[in-house]
Amino acid sequence: MTVLDYKRGRNGHHKSFFDVGDVGLERYDKVTTSNKSLAAPSDASLSGRALWLGFAAATTGTFMVNVDSSVVNVALPVMQHHFGLPIATLQWVVTAYLLIITGILPVAGQVADRMGRRGIFVAGIVLFTMGSLFCALAPGIGWLIAARVFQGIGGAAIMANVMAIIAIVFPPEQRGQALGLIGSVVAAGTLAGPPLGGVLTAALGWRSIFWINIPIGVWGIWGSFRYLPKFAPNLLIKQQPFDWIGAALFLSVTSLLQFGLMYIHTWLGWLLVGLTVVFLWGFVRAEKRDNSLVPLRLFGIRAFSANMVAGMAYWILMMFPAFLLPFYLRLELKLPIGWIGISLIPQALAMIVVSPWGGKWTDRVGVLLPARVGMSIFFVVDILFAVWPHVIPLWGIWTLLAAQGVSAGLFSSPNSAAILAAVKRSDTGLASSLMATQRNLGRAMGVGLASALLSIVWIFHGLGPTPSHTVSQYVLWFRWGFRGVFWSGAGFSILGMITTIRPDPTRRIQRT
Repeated sequence: MTVLDYKRGRNGHHKSFFDVGDVGLERYDKVTTSNKSLAAPSDASLSGRALWLGFAAATTGTFMVNVDSSVVNVALPVMQHHFGLPIATLQWVVTAYLLIITGILPVAGQVADRMGRRGIFVAGIVLFTMGSLFCALAPGIGWLIAARVFQGIGGAAIMANVMAIIAIVFPPEQRGQALGLIGSVVAAGTLAGPPLGGVLTAALGWRSIFWINIPIGVWGIWGSFRYLPKFAPNLLIKQQPFDWIGAALFLSVTSLLQFGLMYIHTWLGWLLVGLTVVFLWGFVRAEKRDNSLVPLRLFGIRAFSANMVAGMAYWILMMFPAFLLPFYLRLELKLPIGWIGISLIPQALAMIVVSPWGGKWTDRVGVLLPARVGMSIFFVVDILFAVWPHVIPLWGIWTLLAAQGVSAGLFSSPNSAAILAAVKRSDTGLASSLMATQRNLGRAMGVGLASALLSIVWIFHGLGPTPSHTVSQYVLWFRWGFRGVFWSGAGFSILGMITTIRPDPTRRIQRT
């Protein structure tokens, strides 16, 4: 997200939380004199040394949130041994964090507009830092999951505000550079997570991956108060009634869907999926109002909806190895925990190298060929994970991860381009924010589905949904489940290929 559009739309309706983006920034810079008293002040820009210190303080939260989205995965095998719990329970350490971010992200953004952006942002860092402390001190798995929820609330407040703050404090001539650097911070946090988690867990135990957030968070809190200006509440937004019904239904739909998919092997899971459909129907009806929190009008565009589904399949595919490979490397290859983190790096490195080339290829030939080639590589990689005879050696893991990084680099740019090209230019920010929601929900669904599919495979073999990990045969049982998950991954690859479609080249012009 970048910054909220503080003016009314062309149809006279107030923009919702999701109506943000570069177009919104242009309008923000051009707020009329009559509206300046109602909108947040436009003179909050910084300069010189204070500008970049403010940038460092604001992006501290972004770095922590992205590190914590991947750092925990590496420590899960150690947590399994420490708590003596099945994977189906441990996955909540990851899922609870991602799910709560997805569910309350819209609320966090609009609350910031109503109460002042810096205060909500700093509150997010405080909550995230306190959540990290509670994680490090958690005496049991229930406390740890609850602390991760606490972290997720803070993470949502951070994610809902950081790009908007940077966009406001930087002058227009430096804004593009600053927003681009945020992308680098995100990449650095994501890349640093696995090796950092492996090294810290090996040297100091799994609790250390949460202790490191404490000094970083303290700097973020102090730096934000010291270098970021106050932002007045946006009275245009504040005068509108808050869409509590939409917020509650959005959180209910995402939560019910996640619980339902994770327990799909039981009658309870099917009941929850049914309730998800009911709540989704209510959500769609509720969000047709003018002041809706989550506008749904873009989903009426076929190219937008189809490519959003393809993007969801992509994030699910990315989470399958991110969640399961630490267990595989620990159980099958007996790797030290420090090596597990390092062994996950090839995927990220390959993606970083290939992504710019994938974007250039998209510019030359359009979105279909690069995206479908990327999904085809996903398909091949998942098939190889599923059919590799006996144990996959470490060089094989590295090769397959690098290949998946290539496929991700080829797919991500054209998928984003297809989604954004399907909407009019003034809706670019809205589409970008919906993509961010899709990304977090897809990650949470990927972890939940991986856990549920393991249970389904084990039930099929007569082992029950959660066989004991303390018996010697568990390594073989895990291999069965591991292969079953990646067979389903091949299916998601096919879904991604089918739902990747070319946007109408005339629609973006006609709807501008």
